[in-house]
Amino acid sequence: MPSGYICLYTESPRSFLFYVVANVGPGGSSRPLAVAYRQGNDVTKSTPRVANVVNDILSVVNIMSEPANHASLEAERVRAVDWYLQQQQNETEARPEALPDSPQPPFRRWNEEWKPDLQPELPSSDAHVEFPATSEFLVDGLLRGTESTRKGDVQLQPLTIPFNGDCLEYGMVVVDISNLGRVKYGIVAFPVCYKADVYYNSEYGGWDPVEDEQPKQQPDIVHVDEKPRKLLSILDYVRKYFPVLEDNPKVLELEAHPKVDDPSILDYIWPFNDKTQGLQNGTQFMESYQEPRPSKCSIM
Repeated sequence: MPSGYICLYTESPRSFLFYVVANVGPGGSSRPLAVAYRQGNDVTKSTPRVANVVNDILSVVNIMSEPANHASLEAERVRAVDWYLQQQQNETEARPEALPDSPQPPFRRWNEEWKPDLQPELPSSDAHVEFPATSEFLVDGLLRGTESTRKGDVQLQPLTIPFNGDCLEYGMVVVDISNLGRVKYGIVAFPVCYKADVYYNSEYGGWDPVEDEQPKQQPDIVHVDEKPRKLLSILDYVRKYFPVLEDNPKVLELEAHPKVDDPSILDYIWPFNDKTQGLQNGTQFMESYQEPRPSKCSIM
């Protein structure tokens, strides 16, 4: 009987770090006006994690696109240009550490009784709110997005918080409000893979959770092998990782919204480091890197 160290199933990240950005940085570069962490919970078996983030993005994009909110957002965008220039001149733009990881739910057998997995609510944020209207709209959108989201599941973060792409718990969503008449979004989310050494009947390497033996030990919980440094539309994301959701009405509704198409938006919020930095054709940074068994970031 064939055997191997294979991925038994994948899950979308449970939580997401949301950045609301605009072209308010030096030289018109992209900078955040509000950042919030939306902690996820596995409440029901029938509501996948992808559905939660789709609802969240739709809610935030719709709030930012609401004409009644444009005056406040525009005023803060204008002020943000001077604020970021001052930060640059004063060299006060210190970057904190990225958010830590969280322990992941254990492997679930196909016939195991479903039990909701609720994470403890987050403490109140002590992050300074520089742009209150944008921050309020972001938090409001996240609290409205998914019915199961509690007030303590949303926590504002410093504008300088980086995303490193190495934590299992959370992915990233970027909402670009540079043009309030055409609010854009993009998603970076590396699925979580439960991998183990198993025997399977299929000669093609597929493991059947019903017909094949269950893993003898708790599987390793790792990222998928490829981790491209690229913002995707929601349809690009589900086609790549969760094709069963391609025709989901909410997915198609979100896909109708404009997608972030400027890769430089990531330059500030996802800084290049030893893992992401490289050269392509002698001059260009590599768009992706691979690590078969990624190391986890620090656990929360």
